[in-house]
Amino acid sequence: MTRVLVVNNYPAKERAGKLEECFEGNGATVTAIEWHESSAAKFDSFDGVALSGSPEMMTDPETRAKFRVEAQAILDSRAPILGICFGHQLMAHAFGAEVVKDKRHVLEMVNTTVLGDDPLFEGLSRSLVLFESRYEVVKSVPEGFTLLARSDTSAVAAMKHRRRALYGVQFHPERFTADNPDGDKVVANFIGLLK
Repeated sequence: MTRVLVVNNYPAKERAGKLEECFEGNGATVTAIEWHESSAAKFDSFDGVALSGSPEMMTDPETRAKFRVEAQAILDSRAPILGICFGHQLMAHAFGAEVVKDKRHVLEMVNTTVLGDDPLFEGLSRSLVLFESRYEVVKSVPEGFTLLARSDTSAVAAMKHRRRALYGVQFHPERFTADNPDGDKVVANFIGLLK
């Protein structure tokens, strides 16, 4: 059984529940920790790691200070990591990219375009519908990363490190629906990378 560590970046533990359920629904054994418990050693003791969303704002210096331990764990770990929404922004920040406030709050299913072949999007079309919920975005792909997808609302909808199995996605794959199931397949594909 593939062992996945879910790092909860939300103020309430229950908020990461849907993410945990999505990984479990795709056959992973999930262990959840709070963001302040992050360390490279802990990350490396699992097959893969998922970093949850959060209402925190990366443009706030206090937020960057608060999550610096998790950011350092991302840099130092050798484990495959999937950063989701805030987790994606935290990953980008850890590698030197800028996170900026967007002109509007996005809370909707958005059209997302996959730009090339990658195992994270295997079996999916180049045109996806995925859920975004955010106030901020990654301004540009950090050094050492490749842009994997754009959406109607995010220039950096998905990215991947060129040498490590580090993925960041601005969308919430766990917020899939019966009508728009693409996110569930993204999680299944990430788990597939860990086997």
